[in-house]
Amino acid sequence: MKHQPGTASRDFTRLRRPENLPDDIAHQIRERILNGTLAVGQRLPTEHEMAVAFDVSRNVVREAIARLKLSGYVETRRGTGSFVAQDVGKRNFEIVKDELLQGDALQHVYQLRVEIESGAAALAAQFRTEAQLEALRQALANVDRAGNDLQQGVDRALDFHLVVSSATNNPYFIRLMAHLNGVLHDAVRTLRTTSTGTARISEIEQEHHAIFDAIASKDAEAARNAMRRHLVNGMERHLATRSGTQA
Repeated sequence: MKHQPGTASRDFTRLRRPENLPDDIAHQIRERILNGTLAVGQRLPTEHEMAVAFDVSRNVVREAIARLKLSGYVETRRGTGSFVAQDVGKRNFEIVKDELLQGDALQHVYQLRVEIESGAAALAAQFRTEAQLEALRQALANVDRAGNDLQQGVDRALDFHLVVSSATNNPYFIRLMAHLNGVLHDAVRTLRTTSTGTARISEIEQEHHAIFDAIASKDAEAARNAMRRHLVNGMERHLATRSGTQA
């Protein structure tokens, strides 16, 4: 008789052969944990049940579970299986790229980014070295040269923001910003798509220069405000474009 998956695994979606199967499986399980379909302490379907549901090998499922365990969503108990962790997601901070496509997640993450990066700019103005200022000047020149080139513009803009975080000389800001910039790459490209070929590109350039000038002058409050203005303007334009109103 053909094996029928257990109840908890019946709603999983068969994969369409993405580049990374374990990541896709982990994403589906994570979603069910976060929306409460899989409750805290609940036992996950067996590796075999999930392998059948996803139409993959048990090794692929095992790797997905290992990723969920590492990020604090799942805990394993020897001989009894895998369970939704009691302190879901609290052990390791993580923003998942795919979640940014859902509802207001991107706006929420940008609200977080505004607060973190405006603080980072203020710290950079206080603690940057001359060598770091020169690196920031070079990063700014690279942003200017990118102009209306979409991909180059995104990459160089993110580089500029990373150099700002490095100039804080605070390892925790640097690590957090590296994580944020990594997951936000596609989101930044989406935002920049609505600006490419418009007057907004020149506004972005002016905003980057204002951030640089404030950091160069060691004016922490001006740097904080310039970064806040830059990020808020970008998100407001995106929201206006999405709603069909004029930015």
